[in-house]
Amino acid sequence: MIHIDKNNTYSILSSVQIAANVVKNLEREDYKLLRVFASGLEHHETLTRHQLVGYSKLHGDIVDYRVKGLQEMNLINKNNRGFTILNAGLDTFALKILAEKNIISGIGKPIGVGKESDVYEAVTDRQEERAVKFFRIGRISFREVTKKRSFALKEHDRIHHWLLVNISAAKKEVEMLQRLKNTGISLPRPLYRTMHCIAMNRINGARLVSVKDLEQPSTVLQNILLSIGIAYKNHIIHSDLSEYNVLVGETSCDAWIIDWPQAVTTDHPNAQQLIKRDVFNIVRFFNRRFGAGKNLDDALRDVLNSSSSRPTTTKNSAAPKIST
Repeated sequence: MIHIDKNNTYSILSSVQIAANVVKNLEREDYKLLRVFASGLEHHETLTRHQLVGYSKLHGDIVDYRVKGLQEMNLINKNNRGFTILNAGLDTFALKILAEKNIISGIGKPIGVGKESDVYEAVTDRQEERAVKFFRIGRISFREVTKKRSFALKEHDRIHHWLLVNISAAKKEVEMLQRLKNTGISLPRPLYRTMHCIAMNRINGARLVSVKDLEQPSTVLQNILLSIGIAYKNHIIHSDLSEYNVLVGETSCDAWIIDWPQAVTTDHPNAQQLIKRDVFNIVRFFNRRFGAGKNLDDALRDVLNSSSSRPTTTKNSAAPKIST
C-alpha cells in the first residue's frame, strides 16, 4: 500500500503499519470475517464466498460488502479459487486480539527488522513499554527458491504456506522461552502469543552486531557462554546463535539471547554440531571484534562442562528498551 502524507511524500507501508492504520476503523463484521480466515488457515488455503457465509453466519450481501472492503485495504486477496488472507490481514487480526486482551493499547515504530521477523514498539494503557514480534519467515527464503527453480508455488499457495510456517515458529519460540524460564538465562519474556505474533517485555540493550565497543568484553562473552551452557543443561540448544541474536546492555555486562524458534533439544541427531557452531560463532565474533583471545575448544569445553549456576548478571525484569 502506498501512503501519501500531508506533505505529499510517498512511502510504502509495512503490513503492520497497514494493520495499525485500519485496526480501529474496522467493524464487527470485518473482524468476524478475519477470524474465519485466521481460524481456517490450518485446513484451507482459500475460502469461497459460500464458505465465508457459512462459517461467519453473516448474510451473503454483508459478506460481499465486507469482503470488498477488506480487499481494498489489502487485508485479503482474491484468486480464481476464492479468497486468501494476507500478512496485513493476519497482522490486523493479531493486533485486534492483543488490544482486546489489554496486552497493548498502541503500536509504534519498528525497533528491529530481520530476515525472519519484524519487531515493533508498543505500549499498554498504563504506558508500559512492550515489544511485539511478527514472524516473517519466507520473506527471503521464497525469493531465493524462485531464483534457483524453474517453477514456483502459485501466489495464494505461497501466502498460505508461509503464514502457517510463521504461526508454527511463534508457537515454537514461546515454548522454548517457557521451558527456559527461571533457569537464570537472560531472555525475552513472552506475555501473550496470538497467531504469528508474540507480545513481550522490551529489553534495554542493543544488538551485539551493532556494538563497536564494550567495557568488559570478556565478561560479556563469559555470561553468554554460561547462558548457552545452562540452556544445554536444560536440554536445549539455540542452534542459530550469532552476533545478530544477542542483545547487550549499553552500560553493563548484561547479555540477552534472543530468537529461539529454531532451537532443538539435546537429543537432536546433530546436537553436537549445533552446540559447537553456536559457541564458535559467538567466540569468533568476540575474538575478531573485541580481541577477546578466547580459545574455541576451551570455550566449547566450558559450555559442555558448565555447572547449573546462574550467570553473573541476569536482569530479565529490567526496564525495557530494545527487544526481539
